[in-house]
Amino acid sequence: MNLWLVVLLASHLFAADASSGSSPASDKLTSTKLSNGIIIPLVGLGIGNLPHEQIPSVVHNSLQPDVDIRLVDTAHASRNEGILAKAIVDSDTSRQAGANNNKRTRGSSGNNIENPPPIHVVTKVWYTHLGYERTKRSVEESLKALQAVNTRQVYVHMLLHWPRCNDDIPWMNCDEEENNLPQYVKDVGPAPHLEIYAWKESWKALEELYVEHSHRKKTGKTKPILASIGVSNFELEDMTELLEIAKISPHLYQGNSWKVFHDPYLMTLLRDNNVFFQAYGVMNGILHRMDESPVAFNMLSDISRELASSVDASEGYESQSTHVITEATVLLAHLVNSDIGVIPRASSSAHQRENSPSSLSKVIPHLTATHIQQLQKAVPALMKGETLNASISFSNSLPGPIQIHWIHPETKEEMLVAHTVHSGQVEVIQSHPGHRFVAYDTEREVRKEVVVDVGYGERQHYSVEL
Repeated sequence: MNLWLVVLLASHLFAADASSGSSPASDKLTSTKLSNGIIIPLVGLGIGNLPHEQIPSVVHNSLQPDVDIRLVDTAHASRNEGILAKAIVDSDTSRQAGANNNKRTRGSSGNNIENPPPIHVVTKVWYTHLGYERTKRSVEESLKALQAVNTRQVYVHMLLHWPRCNDDIPWMNCDEEENNLPQYVKDVGPAPHLEIYAWKESWKALEELYVEHSHRKKTGKTKPILASIGVSNFELEDMTELLEIAKISPHLYQGNSWKVFHDPYLMTLLRDNNVFFQAYGVMNGILHRMDESPVAFNMLSDISRELASSVDASEGYESQSTHVITEATVLLAHLVNSDIGVIPRASSSAHQRENSPSSLSKVIPHLTATHIQQLQKAVPALMKGETLNASISFSNSLPGPIQIHWIHPETKEEMLVAHTVHSGQVEVIQSHPGHRFVAYDTEREVRKEVVVDVGYGERQHYSVEL
């Protein structure tokens, strides 16, 4: 059968199956559609670096109704796909047993325990397994591990983890990692670190496996389902080349949250080609730099309090505060509202609830245009650890020079901040909203006072003239 016809049929079949079943209203706010029609959750759980012994309890908590995670991110290199599969089955089995007990003692329960919703698993091919045959072996091993999930449908999103091993990256050790591979992997195909574009053959393998699963899906003989293919950590040059050679364009790109705010060329390329972006490193990359950018972090704190009040009011709790919305929740809601997927790692049940789709779906409807503008300024500043100011520029339109003074808010003392600004020149001063300045000519015959009335990350222009 023609490849493109197969792909079209795959998209239709996968999308119909992935969209079936009842879903809470919050799904509309916390899910998106891939280019092949698959509905994928925007909010997931990252377990790639979690200690193996923590995974069962973390997964169990995440699958509970008050958290309701339906996407888990991991990798073949993390060696935990089998642990994840067992954790899903154990959690579903435990909930089913509890529901049966309740049914016997209290009558029917209100939860659809017997038919839990599908779960999406994002996993990846490590760079030691690049190349056609090695990639196929890696994918087969991942699918076999996840095949143990017999309590619900599993949709697998398979990515190439990195385009290549690079010894310039400190933690990558290309020769050592190759030497430490099991012999059966070495026998499958050549060492990929010796071929800079081994990922191209890997992509060919992913395309073929994706099409193969479309055939199996029609006959009902596949579980789990290879629902989409994509890449992770590809830079602009490799991503551009992939899009040029691909017979099936990548459906998903996973990258550091830094790229969302600081790599406009890559983000534009992905958007123009309808490639869904899923961000990792959200908490470490942004919130952990709050001490370096306190003003930006305080903006997030102010927004979190405003949103908590709005949510309280919408649920009839105007007189008392019942919702605690954290800066992390605001940040995740901002990304999800921008159709960016997030996969925070959270081992505590409290943090899992903060990061959950249900929590974010309460916040997103209350994000205003002003909030979004503030977040677009605060988040990049936090990521870079930069001080966020309100700036004011003084343009001297007088024939002679001027001096600019800052007015102390308590003592009203005028403190010189710009000694000489010549005619026609512009002086930019970093300040804060509400601060006051005064400009004089050298004879002090002209006095112009101005208040900074813009927010952080914005600039106000003032012309000193007669």
